[in-house]
Amino acid sequence: MKNKTDVLIIGGGIAGVSTLYHLTKMGWKDVMLTEKLELTSGSTWHAAGNLPHFSNSYNVMKLQQYSIDLYSRLQEETGSPVDHHQTGAVRLAHTQDRMDEFQRVAAMSELAGLNLEIIDTERLKELYPYLDTHGLLGGLWDPADGHIDPTSVTNAMAAGARQGGATIVRNNPVESIEQLENGRWKVTTEKGVIDAGIIVNAAGFRANEVASMVGHQLPMASMEHQFIVTENIPELEARDEMLPMLRDPDVSYYLRQEGKGLILGPYEKGGIPWAVNGVPAAFGQELLQPDLDRIEDIMCTAMEQVNLITNAGIKTVINGPITYTPDGHPLIGPVNGYQNYFVCTGFNFGIVQGGGAGHFMAQWIVNGHPELDLFELDPRRFGDYADHSFSVAKATEVYANEYQLGFPNEYAMRPAARGKKSAPVNKRFSEKNAVFGAWYGWERPSWFAPEEMAAQETHSFRRSNWFEPVAAECLHVQNHVGVLDLSPFTKFELSGAAAHQWLETISPNRIPEKTGAIALAHPLTAEGGVAWEFSITRLGDGSFYMMAPAAAELLVEDWLTQRLPTDNSVQLKNITQEYGTLVVAGPDARKVLSCLTSTDLSNKAFPWFSGQEINVDGIPVRALRMNFVGELGWELHHPIEHQLALYDALMEAGKGWDIADFGMRAMDSMRLEKGYPMWSHDLITEFSLLEANLGYFVKLDKEDFEGKAALERQKSSLKTRLVLLELESTDVDAIHMEPVYNGDNIVGQVSSGGFGHRTQKSLALAYVDIDSLKADLSVKVLGSRYPVTVTSGCVYDPDSERLRSDN
Repeated sequence: MKNKTDVLIIGGGIAGVSTLYHLTKMGWKDVMLTEKLELTSGSTWHAAGNLPHFSNSYNVMKLQQYSIDLYSRLQEETGSPVDHHQTGAVRLAHTQDRMDEFQRVAAMSELAGLNLEIIDTERLKELYPYLDTHGLLGGLWDPADGHIDPTSVTNAMAAGARQGGATIVRNNPVESIEQLENGRWKVTTEKGVIDAGIIVNAAGFRANEVASMVGHQLPMASMEHQFIVTENIPELEARDEMLPMLRDPDVSYYLRQEGKGLILGPYEKGGIPWAVNGVPAAFGQELLQPDLDRIEDIMCTAMEQVNLITNAGIKTVINGPITYTPDGHPLIGPVNGYQNYFVCTGFNFGIVQGGGAGHFMAQWIVNGHPELDLFELDPRRFGDYADHSFSVAKATEVYANEYQLGFPNEYAMRPAARGKKSAPVNKRFSEKNAVFGAWYGWERPSWFAPEEMAAQETHSFRRSNWFEPVAAECLHVQNHVGVLDLSPFTKFELSGAAAHQWLETISPNRIPEKTGAIALAHPLTAEGGVAWEFSITRLGDGSFYMMAPAAAELLVEDWLTQRLPTDNSVQLKNITQEYGTLVVAGPDARKVLSCLTSTDLSNKAFPWFSGQEINVDGIPVRALRMNFVGELGWELHHPIEHQLALYDALMEAGKGWDIADFGMRAMDSMRLEKGYPMWSHDLITEFSLLEANLGYFVKLDKEDFEGKAALERQKSSLKTRLVLLELESTDVDAIHMEPVYNGDNIVGQVSSGGFGHRTQKSLALAYVDIDSLKADLSVKVLGSRYPVTVTSGCVYDPDSERLRSDN
């Protein structure tokens, strides 16, 4: 057996084999895969093999699109059969909400170059003649959907990998893993020791066994999933063509032809987690005991809708384990705290995602990041709150909601495993009827319901029960003063003799030299894409206070630690949990704060975009005069143990100015009016800082920084730009990834959208081709095109007089 390799992939399911295949396609020949049993053992071999493009996530849609395109040409390339059937597929809609979802996904699919079509019940019946359309509003048709044999397609990629020089070792379980001082890995297997430069954990439902050998745990669990295979059906035996795939997300099942019979696969409530205490050592290609009682109700409803099923005998019941992460998306990318170690696992739609996952995983390894910004699949999107019990609870919940409508905020407000991280002030917010969601484990008020309203969001793609309360919050901040909790901010302190010089190397903007000065900076990829963003404040002792997005905590931690000088000239401390942040904003903010501090808060003494260490009602506070809502205000950063006392003091002092709370929805509305882009929505690795229209944060005349060369090449040839659009809409708003049109041509994509309550405008930030900015543009929202106006970039207080107010 080969005992040294550049990359060792652990796990011979479709994701691991795909990664191996794609590494060879990128020119890496010294790559190797080891599998405990045979290829496709685990979950791959018993998967149904369905191939949908459909997803509420554009990136997942693109990943699945790549897989399907790859599979369509794989047989010709490798000479190995793949048994690919492109039958097309229909999805059924019983409700207007479901039709709204279909309209949204169909429009998003246009950005991907796909042809998903909204259809009526007559067309549904034409495509699927055995369907009872009673009670349906319509559906969605994807002509390129279908299915494939999981074992065949995996073996075809294995053949392609071998042709490219890769090595595959079967029946070779891993026994131990150790990282050496030189960063390489010593992997002990049954057949010998392998010296690997990089390892990839693609071990499927055994991924946590591999992870434990490395020294960590992955946020994932396994769920039992059943589907039935019928005997041959006479009507299908009489057909020359296969029936299209059928999915009814409102009932929660899929139905497709298998040979001359059918496969029916439900996703039931009350799903069963499998092997929560560890996978049995001998388990490989076995199946689990069927339990049709769990899926009987869904089966009966399916029979009423498609009478073909009624008289079909059951040939086989497949019950096998499939993996789930807490949010239902796979884990693809680096693991926090390690170098030269990646994971590619946690797939509940592994067959349709496996090809694309291997492609992007190979790009992570070879290029340092994939071509798409895949943070929503990055393992570091979960923190240490995502422990074993959390993962099992959320996996069970995700399974039960497999076909849940992809409403904004819906996932964040699901009930399972809540309260993992909560700032002390949430105790007060609960008393004030806050509607909470959980983001990156943090409980955060999305909005505040009036006393007479239940603190529960009615989810929708349209304006819903939150709209008027959020409007009231925004107008209150505009006219009075409000308080917002941003304690989940990622927070670091940096110190040391070389701290300033080192920060300059990762920042396109200049790092502050004067005490109290603040800068906003955006670390870049080598291609100039925005990797993340931070604000940096110079403190009185010469150290620095850094803040970054809450969800980026582990990504930022890795980015910084992997670049720190090795001579200890820069020290880094994560103080996220130690410090809270309360924002006081509005025209009366200075008046309220002046009641609690002797510090001079005037413009002259405390100018905009500066910070000071002050006392507020006796509490030590890092007060930073900046905010994300475009009003006079301060961020008050404080030791978390003083949060309740600080909040109570602010609310007491603010009574005379009608102080009130506001939540994340209101903040998002107000930042859109200012044209402030948000990381992971508007600021992503796929677009440069110049394309994001943030050139004023770039100082190309400073010393070298990561991504500088790319920006210098790009500055004279920009083709796209982030702009703020105003939609001529009175009842719906863009959300994310809606297409922008010039006539019938797509010329851009919405990165974020919503309604600006202070300006009474429907707004969207969008990347648009520069050549089209003066054209008559429109945006498609829920099936209709709305004319848009390209604004100057800010529709509220464009000169920032309110931010700089001295009142």
